[in-house]
Amino acid sequence: MECVHDQNCSIHIGDGAVQLADDIPLRQENRNCIILCEEQAAELILPTLGDRCPNLRKQPLYYLDAREQNKQISSLLPLWQAWEADGIDRNTLVINIGGGVLCDMGGFAASIFKRGIPFINIPTTLLAMADASVGGKTAVNLDETKNVIGTFCRPEAVLIDPVFLGTLPEREFLSGMAELIKMQWIANPDFNIDQAEESFSSRPMLSALLHFAIEQKARITALDFKEGNIRKTLNFGHTFGHAFEALALKRQQRLTHGEAVAHGMVCELYLSWLMTGFERETFEICSAWIRKHYGIFQFSRQEIPELIAYMKADKKNIEGRVYPILLSAFGQCRFTQAVPESLLEKALSAYPFF
Repeated sequence: MECVHDQNCSIHIGDGAVQLADDIPLRQENRNCIILCEEQAAELILPTLGDRCPNLRKQPLYYLDAREQNKQISSLLPLWQAWEADGIDRNTLVINIGGGVLCDMGGFAASIFKRGIPFINIPTTLLAMADASVGGKTAVNLDETKNVIGTFCRPEAVLIDPVFLGTLPEREFLSGMAELIKMQWIANPDFNIDQAEESFSSRPMLSALLHFAIEQKARITALDFKEGNIRKTLNFGHTFGHAFEALALKRQQRLTHGEAVAHGMVCELYLSWLMTGFERETFEICSAWIRKHYGIFQFSRQEIPELIAYMKADKKNIEGRVYPILLSAFGQCRFTQAVPESLLEKALSAYPFF
């Protein structure tokens, strides 16, 4: 097991990490503990947690229906009301256990209840392990606009244990892989697409990609916690990806976050080829790789203005200008270059490219 430090947050990674949660209620005298779990995944999550953490079986349990369409403040009101009725106070630790939406919502709920109560994250999906559980961002959506209401608040700890990946559906595994590949593209100048392919069948390679992603995210967030500069690079693929998610949410169409980011990364690599000198051959290889594993997100030309409107609503924009993350090469990000609407439209019109 390894430990990565993100300022005052310890991130424990490896077999048995979840068992560290068993003594958390005992670490501080008189501190209470509650568990917040995904309603739709409780049957898979809770037996594993209980087997490895007998002390946690005695702790109060709360549920959230942590699906993207429920990632709204209105979904948290019943939870806060229950916490208030049950006397939850600032001496209570919340243990969030679930996927990325649960980590986002649970962290947000804890970070503002009674002006902030402590929490830890136990992510149960590959995407949550690589992304939502780490870095101290919490959020909910505002209608279809992604993650526009939230806080910067680090958990006390993150426990990343591959024991939960054994029950992960293939689609959710692929969703997490997109985030791991994103970190390779933005932070590894020696990235090799063959390594990414090998990770689908090699646990050691998958573990190496996951460790790299977590270490790099911790490094970047330590330098820029509130996303004033370099942390913006972690949003590679998200300007377009969040727009795709918003459109899918409006359609009531299932699109995982990782799938949306994968399609968004291709669009932002296309802009990188047009604007920052990213090699066309490398772009074509990456585009083909994403299409092989994630297919194509279908939209009509008539929907392009709506997608651009979603991009303009992105919280990272400045004075209405859109700033996708661009790469001049693997590991070389540009986050201060505004992209005119004409090029956003060009990228969407050219998608899925070649």
